[in-house]
Amino acid sequence: MLTCDALFISDLHLGSNQCEAGHLAAFLECIRPRQLFLVGDIIDLQAIRFNANVDADFLTDLLDSLLAREDEDPLASETLLKAQLLRASHRRVLERFQALHRDGVTITYIPGNHDAYLRRHAGLERPGFAIRRQDVYCTPAGQRLLVRHGDEYDRLIRFHAGAAEGLARLQEHYSAGINGLLFPFTRPAHGPLPAGWNAEGILQSAVDLLASHQEWPIPISRGLNSSGGFSLAFVLESALKSRTGHDRLIKRRIVQHLQREGRGPQALDGMINGHTHIPEATPLGLQASVSKGDGPCHITYYNTGSWARSQRRLGRTALVVAPNGTVGMVRFDRRQGIEPFQPPRFPFNTYPMRPCPGCGLGVASLG
Repeated sequence: MLTCDALFISDLHLGSNQCEAGHLAAFLECIRPRQLFLVGDIIDLQAIRFNANVDADFLTDLLDSLLAREDEDPLASETLLKAQLLRASHRRVLERFQALHRDGVTITYIPGNHDAYLRRHAGLERPGFAIRRQDVYCTPAGQRLLVRHGDEYDRLIRFHAGAAEGLARLQEHYSAGINGLLFPFTRPAHGPLPAGWNAEGILQSAVDLLASHQEWPIPISRGLNSSGGFSLAFVLESALKSRTGHDRLIKRRIVQHLQREGRGPQALDGMINGHTHIPEATPLGLQASVSKGDGPCHITYYNTGSWARSQRRLGRTALVVAPNGTVGMVRFDRRQGIEPFQPPRFPFNTYPMRPCPGCGLGVASLG
């Protein structure tokens, strides 16, 4: 069992044909965090409407009734499990969340754009469970990291809502066909963990990999070929972002937000997001006028990746924080179990690097 202070996962898309629920359930069986942060797009309400053939009012009324019961723990409720809105493998993920909660794991749910309706219930607090628009996680080493889904910085999804729904329907049909073809080859392994599996060694290796990835200069990967496999959705998304500078705009908004909101003694050292489905750990430079004397000299942007089917070597990732406060990234392999992961760099988010004036670390220049 791999134990850690905190585990961050996002973009599970439970209810979608793209969700790798079997792998996720197996992953949750062999990791034990003190705190679990669900960083948005956990339940894909749009995909559930498509696949379960229910209307939006039925689904939102069901969620309202579930969360309105003050005497009942939402994670202990069997409502969603019995509603037959999710297939068996997806229900097993919810059961794993329930089991972690019973074992004393504190769970914070931060809705994203695919489960945005739950933002109406932000502020809900139950013993060991909360729904929040955002949260600040303080590592055991004293770093303050803002946790948000990240769609708040993405203006494209606001302007193209109709096109996004059509694309989502297309992806669901496409993924359903691919799932049928690949199912015999992609089932997660069951049974005991691999021989020689060393949880402490894996966690330390994950921390070391992420730390070495931030040294100056950060090497540029081979681009799309480095991730292996093929994903139509990923290719379309990367092409769009390459041409529009979309990723650069998102990161600029993140830096501006952290500089505006995190000055003084409550300065923020970084941010943990999901949304883009691209696992990442990138140090970002601050404006010189802001970074002197009233906060950190740079911030670190972390993206947890996703558990939706994507490039073979990019999916099934999570961010972990070791008991000493160091941050690492892991991924789940159906044969190897949990393994250390070093997020690659891609053409659309590879920026010129320069030494941070404060500490000399290589930071991305967004200019």
